[in-house]
Amino acid sequence: MGYFILALVLILGVTFIYITTRINKLESVTRDKNAEVDAGIWDRGFRLGKLVEALDKAGIKHEIEAPDTSAFTLGTLATMQSVTSEQLDKADSALQEVIEKHPELKKDAEFVENLEKFDMARKDIFKASLAYNKSVSAYNGFISSFPGSVIANLRKKSDKPVFTYVFTDIKKDGSIM
Repeated sequence: MGYFILALVLILGVTFIYITTRINKLESVTRDKNAEVDAGIWDRGFRLGKLVEALDKAGIKHEIEAPDTSAFTLGTLATMQSVTSEQLDKADSALQEVIEKHPELKKDAEFVENLEKFDMARKDIFKASLAYNKSVSAYNGFISSFPGSVIANLRKKSDKPVFTYVFTDIKKDGSIM
């Protein structure tokens, strides 16, 4: 009987360690994917700032507001990332209107380079947000099912929010591509 209890305690201990390690690993992956979204948002905000500076320097009137991404730090909540992504896309739409009215901007190599990097950062954010949501789904699924839920509850782990902004391309007529 003593060996049985010892074996049971050993099995429970190994199971506890395995589940705790799995939760920590899933959480770490989620944190890394969240940081990739943060980096993309920061880069896109930085590039938008450079583009706005170029417009100001050229004396072109505009109403483009670049969101303050300097306040962004690693680990920003996905809900805040979604709001900032939407602000950046609205600024992008306004920027495209300005570029359409001022085609001479496309002759400035630095402006074009920043515009290309600004667009590339959007694609990077999209890819990173998909990877983040996939990792969040795995994490949330694991901690909400038995036996992960028991250990997650003991360690006070809770669900992570998903990145909810929907990336769409909007045509001039307002339709979605």
